[in-house]
Amino acid sequence: MPATQHHALTHNPNHLDLQLVASYPRRIEASLTRVWENVLDWEHLPHLHDSAFSYSELDEAGLWGWRVWSSPDRSGYFELVVDTNCYVVRSYTGGEQFSEIWTHLSAQQEATDIRVEFYSAGVDDDNRDGIGEMYLALYKVLWDEDEAMMQQRQLRLDNPRADVPQVNLGDASALRQNGPHRFELNRREYLLGEQGGSWLATPTICPHLLGPLEAAAEPGQLRCPWHGYVFDIETGKCLTPADARCTLARPPILVEEGGELIARSHSENEPS
Repeated sequence: MPATQHHALTHNPNHLDLQLVASYPRRIEASLTRVWENVLDWEHLPHLHDSAFSYSELDEAGLWGWRVWSSPDRSGYFELVVDTNCYVVRSYTGGEQFSEIWTHLSAQQEATDIRVEFYSAGVDDDNRDGIGEMYLALYKVLWDEDEAMMQQRQLRLDNPRADVPQVNLGDASALRQNGPHRFELNRREYLLGEQGGSWLATPTICPHLLGPLEAAAEPGQLRCPWHGYVFDIETGKCLTPADARCTLARPPILVEEGGELIARSHSENEPS
């Protein structure tokens, strides 16, 4: 089902004593397309925004928005509902709504202007300013993190990697002396390294939404800090989330020829 709240796109449909505690205008240096993509992406909350969201479990999602549990015992949840040029997030705990946050979006060429309005229940004159300052500080951090992610994704979408099946990486001795080296092959990026005297090529970009890949807590695994996807380097399988459909491509073949290191992709008919 969609939003649990009837008339979700109406201001204060539960007729609470909501008070406007703060407004946050900002220009986001990312397109409206990237911003809407980010708004509907609930998966990044506990990973990219781990300082603010310690727990997020999906209840339901669709073109209308999403609803996630904010605590393991499901005593609290957030519900986001979208409209043409705005969206609203309502927060609940113990079945009771305690806030309503409206965000208005306006395209500005390759940027997006936002205006966020924070409404809170149970506010009096003594705590209004403090609550407003809390929301402003929180949302500045959240949008800083979101903006950086959207810009990095756009950069990778705008600059496709080299579509070549083989690349000469250069003098093998120099590569050993100079340390890690990035290269592109078949529209993917790899980090070249050595382990036990053997060359290794480790993917650097997550196949999910083009996020960065970094070493995970467990050896032999890579993790994306945007959405928490974890991959097994050897098999390429996505370990977390278990139902993910994306996998890592087979690593390139690395061979030394005449003192130079060559990286080439596997042929389609080559057995795994």
